[in-house]
Amino acid sequence: MAVPDVRLASAGSRHFLFLPQNQKLFYASDTTVALWPRLAAGLSVADFVCAASAGGGDGRQTLMELLEAGAVRYLAPRSGPVPVTARLCLSIGGHVTGICCTGGKTADMVRSLFGHLLVADRPAADQLVLVEEPSRAGLAWAGEDPDWHRWDEIGAALKYLLTTQVLEASEDPVLHTATVSAAGQHMLLCGDPGSGKSTLSVALHGEGFCLEGDDLAVLRHGGEVMSLPLPATLKCGSLPLLAPRLPGLEDRPAYLRPDGKRVRYHALDAGAFPARPVRCVLFLQRSPDNPAGLEPVTAEEDIIRMMLASCWSADDRLSGDGFESLAALIRSARFFRARHDGLEHASSLAREAWRLAGSG
Repeated sequence: MAVPDVRLASAGSRHFLFLPQNQKLFYASDTTVALWPRLAAGLSVADFVCAASAGGGDGRQTLMELLEAGAVRYLAPRSGPVPVTARLCLSIGGHVTGICCTGGKTADMVRSLFGHLLVADRPAADQLVLVEEPSRAGLAWAGEDPDWHRWDEIGAALKYLLTTQVLEASEDPVLHTATVSAAGQHMLLCGDPGSGKSTLSVALHGEGFCLEGDDLAVLRHGGEVMSLPLPATLKCGSLPLLAPRLPGLEDRPAYLRPDGKRVRYHALDAGAFPARPVRCVLFLQRSPDNPAGLEPVTAEEDIIRMMLASCWSADDRLSGDGFESLAALIRSARFFRARHDGLEHASSLAREAWRLAGSG
């Protein structure tokens, strides 16, 4: 593929490639000019050679010249080119990642877990290669060495890698929250790990709400929130609770996370996930011993403290703009603490919080 910052331009009757990284300029052949849009998105060696030959050019010679100049690079690990059988593009919160698969098993996994995020092939600054071997699979950013995983680990490793990449690319604060929507507004489900965010958000989907993400959401200027719609993570202990709502859930592959927990993933519905205003925020707490129920949270210092605990940024700092966005969210939404003793109770409290928030 074309190196992202290389530029193709014409001056008079000649075409030039400019490489900003080393301030070099090269003549570009007619073959290069004709194929540059496809190179920008990613093109196999065989397709490049075939297309160049069809136009009367020497594809292999042109490719070698572009590689030597540093204008293009292989979408491959550090060790060199690999046979790519499928190239997929994912868009997560507007951040596009290209994924090259060297076999059908990895391609099928990407489609099953991230099918709702697939977009038409397009240029992507981040290029990931999934290398298949009989007993393992490797994840490598283009030009780097693969990290190898067993087949029962690869799904969790891929989700973690994509999540990390999207977080690092975000210029806005990110909230650790599940996000469900209805009537053009969001309800955010916050809480410590194990509080039931993912299970409740999946359960609410189809019960008057749409699940837009179970883990992360970007806080936009003005207090609106846009979910990062990665597949929902369901711990194996929650499967009996959700199986009646999600037929076939127990037949999906289970993956082992680095923390030792086995999880299954639930792909979201395809569609747009725009930034929306937040109607209410629910802080979830499991309460097997303490009195359960719904309690409004009105003290601003408590709200700020709890929201900051759910906030993440690339440099672990909240900017002035980020704080203004957080303050706008706090002004516009209503906040509740929901102490629950199980999924059905938590679902009932969430619906009650939504009703109360809409009543003013």
